[in-house]
Amino acid sequence: PPPVVEEATTYEALAALRPEWWELWTRCPAATPFQAPKWLLPWWRYLAGGDLRVLAVRRGGRLVGLVPWFVYTAGSSPTRTVLFLGTGISDVLDGLLDPECEGLIAGAVFQHLARARWWDVCELQQLPERSALLTPEVPGAWDHETTVQDPCPVLTLPASGEDLASCLPPQRLARLKYYQQRASKIGPVQLDQAEENNFPELFEALFRLHRARWASQGLPGVLQEDALHQFHQEVAWGFLRTGVLRLYGLRIGGNLVASLYGFQAKGRTYYYLGGFDPNLARVSPGAILIGHAVREAVREGSTEFDFLRGREPYKYWWGARDRLNYRRRLQLHGQREPRS
Repeated sequence: PPPVVEEATTYEALAALRPEWWELWTRCPAATPFQAPKWLLPWWRYLAGGDLRVLAVRRGGRLVGLVPWFVYTAGSSPTRTVLFLGTGISDVLDGLLDPECEGLIAGAVFQHLARARWWDVCELQQLPERSALLTPEVPGAWDHETTVQDPCPVLTLPASGEDLASCLPPQRLARLKYYQQRASKIGPVQLDQAEENNFPELFEALFRLHRARWASQGLPGVLQEDALHQFHQEVAWGFLRTGVLRLYGLRIGGNLVASLYGFQAKGRTYYYLGGFDPNLARVSPGAILIGHAVREAVREGSTEFDFLRGREPYKYWWGARDRLNYRRRLQLHGQREPRS
């Protein structure tokens, strides 16, 4: 049967899709945690502003596509811009399209967009290079351009059971061992992973250490707002309950001195955010904890460790290579018809 596109324009309508949405996410092998309902529903509640226009695509009644869009109007500007839910804090943005018919679904989405009268500009940002939304042809009446946006450095991991020596140069391993030895001279080194009983302590340590790290450089970091704290607390707890969260803590002498906040899903591990005590920078607690997270990723069978957006030098220290995100911008030639 041909795909049918429906619009979810209220939070209640979107939340009602949650079971089907999660099931669709689980069967899309390229999906990241940033497309999951446990990420995007809290994002809308805590961080969003605008009008929901989520496209739910069905074939024979089954949900085969979900494109999580909203329409944003900045200040007094009349321009109505389509953006992805999760914009700003998500490192990969995309729709969820059933891999068995993703080309058909993407075509239906763009046909629906061509008929819609509720937008002026469509900004598809941080699309991965494999996104099916990069490929459909657009009507001749549209201006459109596709450009490279941000890199996501990715470390390819060895087969499960192998050690870091098969993916890291010897000098990197030697340096990591040196950091660990220096840390152990300060006090006993302990590595923790978040579970239900220790989640509150590790989560609060993440925020405290992230702020301390950036404050030492006179910068605010990215976790200053209360809404962000509430958002990440709900997301992290939800992902913990579904086995996606990877929240690690490093203790030296009993004190939590570094945190790493990441995810593991579909054979990939993601490093989203971290922090460490700047007073212990000499023993590189962040590097020790990343090394632990990479080892755990290998042990769990992940094929890659994704450092996500940004060209920070430390990512390349580990041997990561860029994987590019793209931006696709769509706009009608000239003026639209009067708004309905």
